[in-house]
Amino acid sequence: MTPGLRVLLRIRIVPGREAEFEQLWRTHAQTVRRFPDNHGQQLLRLSGESGHYTVLTDWTDEPSFRAFERSSEQQAYLQRLWPMRADGDMQLLEPLQELSPATAAEA
Repeated sequence: MTPGLRVLLRIRIVPGREAEFEQLWRTHAQTVRRFPDNHGQQLLRLSGESGHYTVLTDWTDEPSFRAFERSSEQQAYLQRLWPMRADGDMQLLEPLQELSPATAAEA
């Protein structure tokens, strides 16, 4: 099924806890990928800005994402995340168009 929702989370981590956060995210990502309505995820760091991250996740739809948010797995992750989180915001995005790279024949 094509993802119908992309979640963009910007998060700033308390200085000195970046490696701890990255490890926590990697571990939790293995759990997230087992949710059937999750269609992928990425952890990105703002270039040149230690502690500034973006997390992108794709979901079937908003109800499936909201169910994940209420899951015991996500709640346990958030309890570990909150002490190392300095700031953040989340946006729900509706994918409208995707264009893959051109093939050699199209170039």
